[in-house]
Amino acid sequence: MTKPNRNYWISFIFLSIVGVTLYFGGCTHDDQDLDEFIPPDGVTINDKELISKKVTAPPSVDGVIDALWDDASPLVITATVPDPGQNVFRGYVGNTNRMTMRSLYDNENLYILAEWSDNSLSQNRETWYFDAAAKRWKQENRYPTFNANGQMTRPAVYEDKLAMLWNVNNSVAGWNNATWNISCHKDLSAAEGLARHYTNAASERIDMWHWKSIREGVWGIVDDQYQDNTTPNGRKSDPKISGSYSDNVQELTITGSTDKVKVPKYFIPGKTNYYWITKDEIDNGAAKLITGVDADGVLVYEGGSLDPGADVDFMRDGVTTGSKCIPSIYTEKVTGNRGDITGKFTYTGSGWVMEIQRKLKTEDVDNVDVDFSSLADQYFGIGIFDNSAIAHAIKMNLVLKFEQ
Repeated sequence: MTKPNRNYWISFIFLSIVGVTLYFGGCTHDDQDLDEFIPPDGVTINDKELISKKVTAPPSVDGVIDALWDDASPLVITATVPDPGQNVFRGYVGNTNRMTMRSLYDNENLYILAEWSDNSLSQNRETWYFDAAAKRWKQENRYPTFNANGQMTRPAVYEDKLAMLWNVNNSVAGWNNATWNISCHKDLSAAEGLARHYTNAASERIDMWHWKSIREGVWGIVDDQYQDNTTPNGRKSDPKISGSYSDNVQELTITGSTDKVKVPKYFIPGKTNYYWITKDEIDNGAAKLITGVDADGVLVYEGGSLDPGADVDFMRDGVTTGSKCIPSIYTEKVTGNRGDITGKFTYTGSGWVMEIQRKLKTEDVDNVDVDFSSLADQYFGIGIFDNSAIAHAIKMNLVLKFEQ
């Protein structure tokens, strides 16, 4: 019998994480080729307008496409990774993702269905692995690595993401003609980040919906953020009550030495192919706090120790990482304004299916959320991050229109 490859087990474990609402296999569009989208009879396609259809009963927002979406007019686009210069998007420039979007709304909420192409499920976000030669714990790189000849030697090890940008209260000058690019500032210094998003005036606000598949996506939430004119980085998170994610990292002194090294803060003994640790797992003791490390990289925790040098599953495995490697984050469901966008999704094997729900008008007291309640046209831009921390395929100057 042929042994299943590691990608098989990655996909299998992803489906099995308790408490995460993911649906693989229930979607009627699993085999759909996004490059050849065929709408139902009488439904037209366009490449700029997303027409939101009024409904009296909402769709089931669960990442599975139900029949209610069939009568919604599709917007079909191709997003492309641009070249902003300075090697900011090196390794990604020219990559494309095909996307189909549809929209519905009722008296309370806006619903968006997005389907986009992606042939690889990216979950190993900066995963911790053990470097046996150096006897040190290290994290995978969020960026691709290259040799002196400019050839990629290792792809990025990150997560898939999606972002949408909206104009808050029509505050951003020139928005309808530029959308995504209006706040994209290039040619900054390396210290400033080379390329950043910020608005051009103190009165301008951009609502940023930032879905991160591993960090908060596991809770069925799209991270609600915004952009202001803070230079050089105007990206901020909406206010929250509690929750969100933290980096699973700490600095410990090597036993018998004065040298300090970075190691994971928590891990779950015996667990394999996991990509996040929840606060519940920390609170119930399943995740163990690491309290010590020796010169050979052996970790000490309450109740035992972990010798990674004796188990290759804590090390790299080709272009990926071993099955026991440790997640880079621990996470808790965010509450408050930052968590007011629902995003449920399915990975089909060739792309993503995602259903988004947000109130037409949120309880926004900080003037950072777009207000759809007037049913006025809203221009927006799309960014698709395919196993990427920074580089993204974009599509600008799209417009949401409400059918009335």
